[in-house]
Amino acid sequence: MQVVAIANPISGGGAARRRWPALEAALTARGIDARVVWSTGAADAAARAAEAASDGAVVVAVGGDGQIRDVAAGVMTVPGGVLGIAPAGRGNDLARHLRLPEEPGAVADVLRGGRRRTIDTVDVGGTTVLGNVYAGIDSEATEVINRMRPLGTAAYRVAPVVAALRWRPARFTVTVDGAAETLLAHMVVVANSGDYGHGLRMVPSADVGDGRLDVLIVRGDRSKYRLANLMSQAETGAHIGRPEVLVRSGGSVTVAADRAVPVHADGDYLMELPFTADVRPRTLTVLVP
Repeated sequence: MQVVAIANPISGGGAARRRWPALEAALTARGIDARVVWSTGAADAAARAAEAASDGAVVVAVGGDGQIRDVAAGVMTVPGGVLGIAPAGRGNDLARHLRLPEEPGAVADVLRGGRRRTIDTVDVGGTTVLGNVYAGIDSEATEVINRMRPLGTAAYRVAPVVAALRWRPARFTVTVDGAAETLLAHMVVVANSGDYGHGLRMVPSADVGDGRLDVLIVRGDRSKYRLANLMSQAETGAHIGRPEVLVRSGGSVTVAADRAVPVHADGDYLMELPFTADVRPRTLTVLVP
């Protein structure tokens, strides 16, 4: 078995660099030939991943959700390509959704003896997304989080407060499989995995293997200061029962708004509204426990 790790040197504040030696040792101890490639950006990670997959290697993304997304984009271009995941980011939400371990020995065990699971991906204007696409107060908060990298995981709790102070709801138009509704909203989440924000079960009905996208809308006709309690409930998914929370489901979703709102995907800035997200069922093979 040959493993090529595509690692992001800045993921998790340098966590990928710190964790790779232990993972390499664990793989070697299990008789697995492994080497690492340090990527320089999204396009480089995808290209290196495609090259390694073409050579028949299991390609392992070492980093956070963004790195996993970029490496997956390359693996998917190669018939029979297989993705392994070594979580080394701040949130690690896709790994959490897939119940993947973080300890190096356990990661090595999954790479050596795990089962292959084929999961859905999302196409957003030609960009591959694995977890979630979102716009609104939470995308504003993600921009704050990315400016607060030195705080580590604490940024996930500080940023929503900072974002809420300057947020005002927008009038969104959300179209799911051709059915449109327009309403004032604080946020819209188009979910493949539904997990983000360092452990929040934001859209608990979402699953990467069900062939659909689940859409969560938080109505904006309620005070934005209620969102602190909503986010607290999102740790267990209990917020779904709140009257201001709406959930829709379909295969193609378009989101627009009456003003410029940033769109984020898997923790990274993607574009400004509008966007269209289309599910791509069973397009990525991943090693899981």
